[in-house]
This record gives sequence, C-alpha cells and structure tokens, in this order.
Amino acid sequence: MEKDTNKPLKLIYFDARGRAEPVRLMLELRGVPYEYEAMPLGVWMQGGKERIQERTPFGQLPILEDGPFVLCQSRAISVYIARKLNLYGETIEESARVDEVYDTASELMMELAILHWDKEFHAKRAEHREASRSKLDRLQTYFTRARADAEHWVLPGRYTLADVMMAFALETMMPIHPGLVEEFTELHRFMTAFYASSGVREYVRSERRPRTWTISMATFAGVPEETHQWTD
Repeated sequence: MEKDTNKPLKLIYFDARGRAEPVRLMLELRGVPYEYEAMPLGVWMQGGKERIQERTPFGQLPILEDGPFVLCQSRAISVYIARKLNLYGETIEESARVDEVYDTASELMMELAILHWDKEFHAKRAEHREASRSKLDRLQTYFTRARADAEHWVLPGRYTLADVMMAFALETMMPIHPGLVEEFTELHRFMTAFYASSGVREYVRSERRPRTWTISMATFAGVPEETHQWTD
C-alpha cells in the first residue's frame, strides 16, 4: 500500500514532552508539518490504553503514523524520523557515532526520569546532582575531544539525531539541578545553540510545546515550574 503523501505525519503521546519530544524537535527543526494528538491522562485511563493496545505490542506511547505505516517505541520512531529527514549518518561509521551519542543521552534521560518519579526524590536529589556533575565532566571531556565542531557532535555544521537527543537531555537536567549544566561551558554552548536554531527556537518558545516534562502524577517535572521554559 502506498503512503498518502498529502496526509501529515501524526504523533500520539500525552500532553507532555517525555519520550515524544526528540521526535517533535526533529520535525520542527526541518519544518515538517505534523499532527500531534495529546492524549489526556483521563482518556488514557478510561479506554485509551485499550485502543493503543490494538496497535502496539504492549499498548505504549508514543505512536507515529506515517500514512498507513504505524510505529511504536520511542527509539525506533526517532531513528525512523532521523533517517527520513536526513538527520542521521550517511556512512555506517557516522550512523554508529550518532547511535553512540543518542544512547549516551538516553542513559542520562533515563536516570532523570527515574528520579522524577521517585517518592524519595527530595532525599536523593543532592546525591544525584553530584553524580550528574561527575558524568557531565566526563561527557564534556569526550565532547571536546570527539566533536565535529563546537555546536555539533557528529557532523560539522549539520545537526543529527545525536544533537537533538543530547540537547534535550541537558535541557531536562536544568530544572532538576539548577545551575549545573551552566558549569560545563562547552556543553551549555552546544545546547543553547541548538535551541536557538531556526525552527527549534520558534517551537520551544511557542504555546504548541507541552509545558511539562511529564504527567502530573510524577513527583517532579509534572508542572510547568518544574520544567525548563525558553523565554528569551
């Protein structure tokens, strides 16, 4: 079956950034039209999950619809969109480096997500900050040694999925550990340059971007004041 080229991509997730945000950032970066279905938590709890279970292995979000093609799993969706929008490597080595940086950022993100939902969040926050400082120190050392240029991880003058995911991971850390990312000037410069890039800048400062990192049930980052907002 051929894809309906007149039908925009559709991304289904909650009204939060979470696992869907790297995909949205790539679409906005490239100026690709898409539809975003923000599923209310109440709808999800009262029948929405069952509807999704009919289309995915475990009934999870996000889901991407590209015409008749339906895809779940956030990493699979991110790689699919990156390849579709020329935000991946052109060689096997470049693609492997994109994957390496993506997975590194994913590890940071997963640790943050776990802490966001931890009932002992406030007791563990300080310890997590120091552990994160050590990781950012090592990450900046690696970045300055292996980067393509001061604002790109893999390809000079060109953004890839690696940049998108790493910028999002660093942004996610900012409200949970205020001032920490700013200590690492090379990483901070990279992140702010990405969020100032054409397409991304307009999106992250618009009302279209979800105001929270996760849903309201979380211990942290489920309200706007606990989620970083770009305003300048």
